[in-house]
Amino acid sequence: MNRTNSIVIQAPLHDIFEVASDLEKWPDYLSHYRYNTFLSKKPWGGIVKMCAVRDFITTSWISEYRIKPEEVQMEFNHLRSTLNATRGMNVIWYFKETDGGVQIDIVHVHKLNWPVIGGLVNNYIVGWFFIHNIANKTLAGLKKRMEKKTS
Repeated sequence: MNRTNSIVIQAPLHDIFEVASDLEKWPDYLSHYRYNTFLSKKPWGGIVKMCAVRDFITTSWISEYRIKPEEVQMEFNHLRSTLNATRGMNVIWYFKETDGGVQIDIVHVHKLNWPVIGGLVNNYIVGWFFIHNIANKTLAGLKKRMEKKTS
């Protein structure tokens, strides 16, 4: 599964990246997030346990999080999740200035190695039902927060 969620936000790149990369504050302005707790904090990011809700279904995962300010990127490598359905998934947030503002692309790359049903579960349940929904809500919430700050 390769899945990309995108949005354009009307705010300065530096400000957007600073807010987006502060994972612990996500639940303050993203109502679908319950918590983001660092299990181990490092200068480059750390190991973070994240929890979000999709239509009353709570899901949580543990990721290695790397903030890359010089590249204006955030990267997550899923280490564990519910049923380990997203274990090994790589997620990269790309930030790019455009004429219309700042475009953010969240790219999820994952292959679920479950026999027989892995592809179906990966594409439709994990990919579409959970990841696509949660990522779109995250981007929309970040847009609302950032455009409210600049107006």
